[in-house]
Amino acid sequence: MKILIAAAGGVGGYIGAKLIQNSNAKVTLLARASHLETIKKNGLKVIDNNEEFIIKPFKVVDNLKEEGIFDFILIAVKSYDLEPLLEQLKNNINRNTIILPLLNGVEHDVTIKKYYPNAIVLKGCIYIISHLKEPGVIEKKGKVFKLCWGGAIDTKSQKQIATLFDNAKLRHKFTQNIDYEIWKKFLFISAMAALTTYYKTSMDIIASKYQNDFKKLLSEITLLAQKKGIALSQKDIDDALAQALKVIKGAKTSMQLDFEKGKKSEIESLLGFVAKESKKLGVSAPLMEKIYHSLKNPF
Repeated sequence: MKILIAAAGGVGGYIGAKLIQNSNAKVTLLARASHLETIKKNGLKVIDNNEEFIIKPFKVVDNLKEEGIFDFILIAVKSYDLEPLLEQLKNNINRNTIILPLLNGVEHDVTIKKYYPNAIVLKGCIYIISHLKEPGVIEKKGKVFKLCWGGAIDTKSQKQIATLFDNAKLRHKFTQNIDYEIWKKFLFISAMAALTTYYKTSMDIIASKYQNDFKKLLSEITLLAQKKGIALSQKDIDDALAQALKVIKGAKTSMQLDFEKGKKSEIESLLGFVAKESKKLGVSAPLMEKIYHSLKNPF
């Protein structure tokens, strides 16, 4: 099976490394700049808590034009990089290509389908704490790992992908209720990203000092989900509140860190989507609208 990991950052790099370590699949990693050169020279090093290992990918490239058709493409990029990536994949996808996006946010499959309506586009979400520590080095922290995926796929292909994940010892679940799983994750990360960035503080402080605002955002996102036919409920809100109380002290969200560094952020996919879609569908989301517009136009 010819596989593309686009791209080999904290999430994609970890999954790609596990696939390479435990299968005979031809895995190509998409990487750039010093990360690309370090992998070419030394391989990709993974620090997984107390375990370290180095893998040599079948290929590592920064240009996909000459790489031909892939059987399976796993997309793990920042949401704002999705469409530029899809533009690059014109020579790599046909009607038999299976695409699995693992991005923050919801409805990325819709965007992919606009570009490649004949490809097999799945849906997915992932729980993992992993980052690019330095060029050529991926670090995963803690035991958290859960990959949920689903969508329209034939039984043979489903089993083939499941076997890949099983052999790689990646905890995963194929589900017909994938939209619910995606929104359940989105519920937490959208609300927490908004508040940590707005109040410029860590997740544990949001859970204690700003819990009322957290509850309001969770309710607004839940109402939007329900309007779109996703069965989020009070239980999911309660689960998100409980999850917030368990976060590591001082931990920040990735969007908050991007704002602090003056980098491009996922504000549109995490906050803008809720604010704009709520307005479009007639759902009340005053707090998210306030925070989104404040962060979008700080002056």
